[in-house]
Amino acid sequence: MSEIQFDISRALKLTPKRWARRRIWIWWIAVICTGIFVFWAGGGVGRTLDAAIANSISRRDYEQAEGWLRFCENLGCSTPETLLLKARLFRKQLKISEVPELLVAADAAGVNRARIRIEYLLLEAQTGRIRHVAEQLNALLQQGGEDGAEICEAYVNGAMMIGATEVAMTILPVWKQEYPQDPQPYYAMARILEYQQNIPDAIRELETANSKDSRHWPSRYALARILYGENRIEEAQQQLEIATQMQSNAAPLLLKAKCLRALGQLQEAHSALAPFATLDRNTVLESFSIVGEPERGYPIEYELGTLEAALGNHAEARRLLEKVLQNDPNHLDARYARALSLRDLGESKLAETELAEVHRIRTVLTEIDRLVDDINKSPAEPHLEARCRIGELFLKYENARRGVFWLQEALNKDPSYRPAHKLLADYYDSLKVREPEYAALADRHRKAADGPAELPPEAGVKP
Repeated sequence: MSEIQFDISRALKLTPKRWARRRIWIWWIAVICTGIFVFWAGGGVGRTLDAAIANSISRRDYEQAEGWLRFCENLGCSTPETLLLKARLFRKQLKISEVPELLVAADAAGVNRARIRIEYLLLEAQTGRIRHVAEQLNALLQQGGEDGAEICEAYVNGAMMIGATEVAMTILPVWKQEYPQDPQPYYAMARILEYQQNIPDAIRELETANSKDSRHWPSRYALARILYGENRIEEAQQQLEIATQMQSNAAPLLLKAKCLRALGQLQEAHSALAPFATLDRNTVLESFSIVGEPERGYPIEYELGTLEAALGNHAEARRLLEKVLQNDPNHLDARYARALSLRDLGESKLAETELAEVHRIRTVLTEIDRLVDDINKSPAEPHLEARCRIGELFLKYENARRGVFWLQEALNKDPSYRPAHKLLADYYDSLKVREPEYAALADRHRKAADGPAELPPEAGVKP
């Protein structure tokens, strides 16, 4: 029998010593496998992934957080904490309608109710119902804790939504001081300064934000966009070399194509945009949301349309630009570009009429600069009519987000100022057909414009 055992060992080229080593390796493998099983069964994988999601959210890398979240859900190792983190992520991605249901699920799964209450408060603040929760948020900030930066961000966002710029400006210095490595307060300050037409200071704030975190995509994209608008094309391109590293990079790539066009590199710009012509529109819009500039229109079609016109393909340019204008008839640049194509297609009368109208509107828009100067000369005055007029001009012809900002500033000075309520009601009415969630806002401002002077109580989730 021993001879048979010897022959087998020799055939396998394993001496008794080697067999002993193999048994040790097998033992270690068994121990490791058992450890992995215990770790998995005890929820260790879920907790590890929750930590990765939380870390990504705190760094405002929402793309990475979403990736970890998908990985966690696909593995089937979600925890109650995962539900709370998902609610926070969705709130920050402005998927507001999905947040309350997730918080209810987190509560049912046993998450600490004090933490759920904080998320409700942040949701209330971020959606503009800041007056309802200001006292509770102030108390939380005084207590300190790990959610301080989150509270500051929701507070500032909510204040901006209702035009309470002064409130936002009192929080931002504290936010910067308490969280010196956080780029978000510098980005938020830059957006306020940009709306106030203070471009040099906005650029400085964005440069500081980028020095805090080179992958803070909203700051990186906003800086590139402002530099492009200031005709500092090469500097904008430097920012976009970094911004295009984001995963969902349609927004920075589109701006990169605009830079190429501005430099006269039309064919290169067209080649850069061509792949986006067949890209799902939601993918494009998601990219704009990630960089903090939600887009409702057809930005790819507009840019391709203007490029086709520049390359002499006026029939294709007209087709693309008319698609843009069907969605947004007040898109001034698209109207101008289409008019030029119409003229080249032989429709001179229609083209000249449209060009004259665009010229008229651009002349009207010069009023904005004069009104802003008047406001800056005496900032302590409410300037209700001026703020409302700026909001109206932006809403009608230029930039709806800026229009809402100025109208909300007027309402912050006087919450019962009916002209601002009427303009906002009309604007939200125009949106509610495609985005039903705006119906409540439209109704609320309509009641304030047509009915009692006091703004009706705001509906929403309650903490």
